[in-house]
Amino acid sequence: MASTQRDHWSHVWLQCLLLSLLLCRNVVLADTNKYYHTSTLCLHENDQAMYKKVDGAVVTSENEDDMRCVVTFQTDSILQAFMLRFDHLALDCNDHLYIFDGAHEYGKYEFDLSCRSTRTDVGTILTKSNYVTLKYITDNRSHAGNGFKLIITAVKKPGAGCKNFRCLNDLCISLNLTCDGVNHCGDNSDETSQALCGDDGSTKQILGLNFGTFVSLVLGSFLICCVCVVGVIVCVFHKEAQQRRLEAEGTPHSVVLGQGRPYPTEPPFSAPPSQPEEKPPPYPGNPFLQRGGNPRGGAYYRAE
Repeated sequence: MASTQRDHWSHVWLQCLLLSLLLCRNVVLADTNKYYHTSTLCLHENDQAMYKKVDGAVVTSENEDDMRCVVTFQTDSILQAFMLRFDHLALDCNDHLYIFDGAHEYGKYEFDLSCRSTRTDVGTILTKSNYVTLKYITDNRSHAGNGFKLIITAVKKPGAGCKNFRCLNDLCISLNLTCDGVNHCGDNSDETSQALCGDDGSTKQILGLNFGTFVSLVLGSFLICCVCVVGVIVCVFHKEAQQRRLEAEGTPHSVVLGQGRPYPTEPPFSAPPSQPEEKPPPYPGNPFLQRGGNPRGGAYYRAE
């Protein structure tokens, strides 16, 4: 009974640790600022929709030919919206980047960016919903320098409650987007001492890793070690329970220690093969045998 309860609690602990790893993968270990390049982001069928839930993303394009890519980004909360800002924008006249304020490419687009569009003219784009859809189409010719670099940030609009980092322009962004080398606020306040960065424009790093990435790796390693320890404990309890069950069923102890092979036992006593078996002596006092008689017709021994 006690071994059964121990096995039960071991399985419960194992399930809890596996659930913790899943939550860690979805919450702690998830990258809040993701980098996408259209050459790898758009390697899919044209009719296949892509949805990316992000707090922050950097999308870059450079000299792609014959591309038709549609991707939708979503914020983590419906109370958020997206802020889009270009660090680089130089499209060919036959290339178009359509921006839709919604979860699909149908209907009226908000922006049609092409060769006449400049980074200064476009400025900062703030969506009304918590979705933004990009549709990028290029022809079969490209020139050096064609492409764009787009920074996408999930923000809370001014006036909304902020439990993360509040920019100097009163926008609220995720705390994990600060001090990562990317200007998510638009006024660069997330990369300065306002965000408690070590130096203005520098990033918080430990052993060459981003602070959030370092913490995620430490927590992930700790949980993996806990799972391994629980697995070993479960195996030990299982072997002990199996041994007790075999002993209760009357299996010899040598079978358990010998892993299913009983110890060899001493063979019964027998005469050495070189020594012939001694024949029985004649029966003295039997006149029939002394005369050589054998009523059954078999061999007989004559008395000397």
